[in-house]
Amino acid sequence: MSYLPTLRRAHKGAIVLDGGAAAHEQIRMLADIYREDPEGVGNMLIQIADLKDQAERERDLDGLGRAEHVRDGIVTKLLNEIGGAEIHLDPRDNHHALMQARSLAFQARRIAEAAQQRADELAVLTAVARGAREERRRPPVC
Repeated sequence: MSYLPTLRRAHKGAIVLDGGAAAHEQIRMLADIYREDPEGVGNMLIQIADLKDQAERERDLDGLGRAEHVRDGIVTKLLNEIGGAEIHLDPRDNHHALMQARSLAFQARRIAEAAQQRADELAVLTAVARGAREERRRPPVC
């Protein structure tokens, strides 16, 4: 089952694209895979953690090395085993596919509207701050 991300407001002015439903499902699937092969999954997770440390050391050496690419490959393999991170829309010409497309379009419109509203708010706040700065810089009128 695919879970589309949802748009929600975290606090005043902040918007969040929440992919929690998909993450919950993937963690449950990871637990199932771990139950089947605890040693294999455990080793992959340890490799990912070890390669993170190695990649950070390589980054300090001006990016020399390939630990980050190896780590990304292992993460991708594990992610694919638990269902991947892609959201496939139903290709059939039916009601279910139509509803998926409408839901995706609705979420996209909400994201665009919220982003535009936030951009407008930031533009106003920036203009107000700029005006206040300019007012402070003016010499006092005698």
